[in-house]
Amino acid sequence: MAFCRDGLAMNRRNPIILCLVLLFSVTLIPSNAVAEGDDIIIESNMTWSEDMTLSQNVRVVNGGILNIVESEFTIEEGVEIFVDENSILGIDNSSLISSTPPGELVGYGYCDQGNRSGVKIEWPSSSSALVTMTSIEPTTFDGVTAYFENHSEALSGQEYSLEIENVPDGEIWIDLVGPLCHPPSISSISVKRANGGDFDCPSCIYATNAADFEFRNMMVYGSPGFTITSEGEFVSSHSNIFGGQISSSSNIHINDSLLNRVGPILLTSDDARIHLGGSTQFANSTDDHDIRARAHSSIIWGEDVSGSGGLTDKWERRISGQSLSFDAMFVTYDITGMHKFPSYSNFSNEMGVSFIDGGRDRVVEIAWSEDNTWEENPIWSEQAIVTISDYRTAWNPEESGIGDYGGGQFELVWDSEVKVESGTPMAIWDSLSVVGEDGALSEAVVGDSVNVDAEISNSGSAAAKLAITCEDVSTDATAQISPSFPYAVIGPGEKVTISFSWRVSVPGEDSISCRILTPTQLVDELAFGGGQTTSQSVNWTMVDDEDGFTIIPALIALAIAASAGGYFLFSIYNEREEDPDEEYQRIP
Repeated sequence: MAFCRDGLAMNRRNPIILCLVLLFSVTLIPSNAVAEGDDIIIESNMTWSEDMTLSQNVRVVNGGILNIVESEFTIEEGVEIFVDENSILGIDNSSLISSTPPGELVGYGYCDQGNRSGVKIEWPSSSSALVTMTSIEPTTFDGVTAYFENHSEALSGQEYSLEIENVPDGEIWIDLVGPLCHPPSISSISVKRANGGDFDCPSCIYATNAADFEFRNMMVYGSPGFTITSEGEFVSSHSNIFGGQISSSSNIHINDSLLNRVGPILLTSDDARIHLGGSTQFANSTDDHDIRARAHSSIIWGEDVSGSGGLTDKWERRISGQSLSFDAMFVTYDITGMHKFPSYSNFSNEMGVSFIDGGRDRVVEIAWSEDNTWEENPIWSEQAIVTISDYRTAWNPEESGIGDYGGGQFELVWDSEVKVESGTPMAIWDSLSVVGEDGALSEAVVGDSVNVDAEISNSGSAAAKLAITCEDVSTDATAQISPSFPYAVIGPGEKVTISFSWRVSVPGEDSISCRILTPTQLVDELAFGGGQTTSQSVNWTMVDDEDGFTIIPALIALAIAASAGGYFLFSIYNEREEDPDEEYQRIP
């Protein structure tokens, strides 16, 4: 306070204002909290037990504990109370009241008379009433019809006034039906005398948030006045929370508390848990359900807990970004049994992935309202069925007689990624051997064909018609085999031997290496197995040279004999040519 006394010697106005600001800030921030920038940081065990207006964000971190006990907090617009994973926020016999709660109204989109959206206007005066309504921007009342008593009137524009001549019993319901059952919306309502004048009567009401009137079959609409975001523990007991939003990825325990214009409470992870006990009550949730959970979040709803009722359900479970993952691209499938979709079809992309409904949020469970009269069971849970309609690859073309891969039908579970692995083959090499009459062959003659046996197993759950291709290991050149692409059909759990012939043109040590040809439709070429293996080494030889030399002497002898015989015949011929008379003399 010395600072303030020194300031009196100067210009009195500025120091006094500064002192007041400092004093006000001291009353605003509890003495056991630390202000860091624009936030109040709680890192120890603290208790706030005085009424206050909270205009700064509060962060409970690093194992801190904040208890709000027997007090009323007015929380200004946009304030966030954050609790980290190691910390706790507790509210006991207290109230957290938003200074700017959501206050507009939106219908559910029903047209039947029993479920029309409506607001009640109280007008105890005998004079005519002028009820003026404005719609939520940017919507209008174009195409909306108002029903009151035995009258109906078409509305239009951003603002519309209804003149009601007679208000029996001092109150009247105005029901609204949007075009083609589109939900109507109301931002504000004012009421005054229809014969002119200002809002100068006891029953007159200046333009007021529509949610401050009594309404039916409508939801409160608007941004939350404040937020409680918890990654740790949030506990509320015998307390009142009005106009804020609660979200948690961890644990929430709420007992004997009123949650007005708070729902839906958001459970943002599959690990999040909420326990509602005692006489906890929801009222006026800002959607058609009081809790919005992830697919595997834990929800415990006590017997004496009350929901908003009417057309607002207790909870919805949702899944976001769900996909089917296939080993192949362009696999088509159908899904039946989903919420809002009698049937849904899609196909896998180049990565083998297909996002269900584009990955958008999808409702998989609904706990119906306590006022439910339209559903037989209190909880609906999705039991969707996926049917593979086209899963063809080079291993199961239609002419092969092998059916579609993928297992035919299966139940769609609530996992973010569902891998479709059933009903597919898995080809595995057992052996590759060059064989002869007595077993494995180690030597062969260049130019001769030898037999090769390729043994392949199918450990999968579907048959495959597959082929192989081979190379000479020594040259990496395509092997000379027959047939060029040996193939076989292998059933699930079976082993086959594919036999073919192989020959080489160059002498020396060599092996044959063979690879299973996999379908080009696969995202990963080894998704159905396959791979490459190599046979034992074979020594390829030319014909033995010593065997060739044994033929030469025989050829020489044959040539000499031929020459001698020729010479003998030639000599006889010459003798006959030289003594012709002698020949004739022998003739009688």
